[in-house]
Formats: sequence, structure tokens, C-alpha cells
Amino acid sequence: MTGSLDAQGMARTLLRLLGEDVPVAVQADPPAYAWRRAGLMEVTGRADGPPLMCPVPLTIVADAALAAFRAVTGATSLPKNGALLLGERARLLGLTRQGATSPNGSCRILSCRTGALALNLPREDDWDLATAMVQHVVRDWDGLAVALSGEEAGEMVARGQMLGLALAEVQALPLAAPPHAPFVIDRSNGRRPRKESPLVVNLSALWAGPLAGSLMAMAGARVIKVESAQRPDGARAGHPGFFNLLNGAKESLMLDFADPAGRGALHRLVDEADIVIEASRPRALKQLGIDSNLHVARGAVWLSITAHGRSGAAADWIGFGDDAAVAGGLASEMQAMWGEPLFAGDAVADPLTGLVAALAGWSLWRQGTGGLISLAMADVVAFAGTGGVAGPEMCREWQIMAEADSAPLYPLRVSP
Repeated sequence: MTGSLDAQGMARTLLRLLGEDVPVAVQADPPAYAWRRAGLMEVTGRADGPPLMCPVPLTIVADAALAAFRAVTGATSLPKNGALLLGERARLLGLTRQGATSPNGSCRILSCRTGALALNLPREDDWDLATAMVQHVVRDWDGLAVALSGEEAGEMVARGQMLGLALAEVQALPLAAPPHAPFVIDRSNGRRPRKESPLVVNLSALWAGPLAGSLMAMAGARVIKVESAQRPDGARAGHPGFFNLLNGAKESLMLDFADPAGRGALHRLVDEADIVIEASRPRALKQLGIDSNLHVARGAVWLSITAHGRSGAAADWIGFGDDAAVAGGLASEMQAMWGEPLFAGDAVADPLTGLVAALAGWSLWRQGTGGLISLAMADVVAFAGTGGVAGPEMCREWQIMAEADSAPLYPLRVSP
């Protein structure tokens, strides 16, 4: 392993990045066992091949983040470990490994004339954008693969991002100095009166942000899930049990943002919030009249979850868990280990980011200062590699350990 951090060391690293000095104890299974017991081997590898290990120790970061969250909250009712959260959606939905196709089928790794890219098309309208990207009418994956085979991957990614597609180039983990951090914090001088537990307004949807809010609710926060009546959380159309896992412990509020009364109610809630969780592009909130800087200045903690970051051109790029994981380097590490770029796990950038977001948001609130915490899902995945990526020999050892492990899978959580 090209690094020495274990889960205990990773937890200390996360706390140090947050300016925390609290004791932390991590009881984590080795990556080989945690990957299998979380059900992640069943969604990693080719459909006609064996289940595979991921050489990037994602479970170490997940277990470390949850242990650090437990340390700063003092909560006793949290999940057994962080690794469990990486695999629970796949287990609930019965997803299986499909190699270069994501377990849920919406994202594929496609070869280009030079390089390869991961393209996520979860919405029917995305096919029109894909047609514009390749400048050729495409209505199925085979046609898209043919169209991309003569193109340069980097050029297609740049064009697709401008069009509003979720995609990423398959590339090495960006471990250039300074090492990737999983978040960027812009602290303010604003302070709020210390309360026993925070009021959390959760404006996010799908997985990462809702998971962060769910963990905060389990730690004793009052969490209000706010949705647009015009565009409710897309996860509502998915597995109801998984949606309830993420949102069942929260208060729920549906508002009409097109109506002045609805926008007024939204503004009042955000004004009262100690922690705000959102996963929108910055311009979307500005259209609603919400300025995160003003709330941070008054002492609120603002958790901003994006695929690629809030600054520069990346602020307008969209992304989901599978393509963001590829942007963080997972597919290229799978290629280095197993000979071809493959998906590792099920949209793991989402739950991994949710875990880290919950820790960072609660930590800053507990310290009593406001701040904007920017978490790019691709950066969170890249950060997992800073603790060390298993080389071929160690990864093969992990593979043997996982295949020989007969312990039961981690028990799935029960909806509140």
C-alpha cells in the first residue's frame, strides 16, 4: 500500500483538517472484509466475471468519517459502520455488477479514439444532449459507443459539460501536491448562540445531502427536508425503503417556489437554520433570492455539495455518484489493477460524500462559527486515495481474503 493510514489514522486526519482535537476510536474491519460484508463485491466486476475488490480503500474513509462524526456528536444511535452505508442501496435494490456499466444502468464507460469517458444519462432528455455532443443522432448505447469511438475523450467531456451532461474522463487519481482534501472551508467571523442541537434545513435531493441530514437527525438535530412542489426529490420515484432510510427521521415541507408565499417561507427557514445542506449549482439558489454568503456571515454553517466544486467553470458542471467517482480516479485504478476501467461499487461518491459532509457540518457548528463548506464528490473520492492505494500484490491479497470470508453481511438498517 502506497501509504500508511489506517481507519484510525484517517479519522485523526479528518478531525485535524476540521481543527478538532477530540479523542476518536475506530473499530473497523480490514478493507477486504468491509468491502465484501457491505455487499460491494456484488456490484464490482464484469457481469460474467468474479466479484472484485477495489484497490482504493474507500471503506477506510467511510469508517473513519463515521467514527469521527460519533466523536464530535457523542451520538450512540448511529449505524454500525460507514462501510455499510456504501452498499446499502445496491442491496436494497438488488443491483448486480455490470463491469463498465454502472450497477443501476444509467452510466457507462465508453472508449474514445484517445482515452475513455464515463457518461451518465439518467433522464430521457439527456439523449438529446448526447446527440448534440457527438453531433450525430444517437438513441441507444451502441450507437453512442460507435459515435464516440472516433473522438478524443477530453474534447467530448469539455463539450458535454457545456451542454449540461454528467460525464467525466477516465484518468489517474489527481494526487498532485498538495494532497487532495475532501472539502474546502471558508470560515466567517459570524457566531450564533450555542444550542443543545442544531436546526438543519436540508435543501438537497437524491443521496449525498439527504444522507448527511439523516445522520445529523440520528445525532439529535432537528432536520427539515424542503422540496420544490414543481421538482420534488427525484429519489421519491425510486425504492421507497431507501428513500425512507434517508428521510424518514426528518420533518418534510413541500413549497411552491414559484409563489411569493412559498419563497417567503423558504427564506424564513433558511434565516433560522444553524446548518443548511444544499446540492445546487450556485446560480440556482441566486434565482430563489438566497445568498449563502449572507447566511454564513451571520454564523450559519453552509454545506454545499457539488460534483466538481463551486468555483470556475466547474461550478456549472453537473454530476452523479458514478461519474463523479470516475472523475475521482476509481475507474483508472480499477484498470490499473484488473486490466480495464470498471465501476467500483454503486455510485460510491454519493454516500462517501454524505458521510464526510455530516462530519464537517456538525464539527463547524459545534465550534460555534459560521462557514461555507464546499464538498466536491470527485474530490472526496480522490481524497480516499491519499491514504494509500493498494498495489497489485496487496489487492490480490485482499481479493483472496474477501473470497475466503464467510462472515454474514452487515445487517441492513431499518427505516425509522
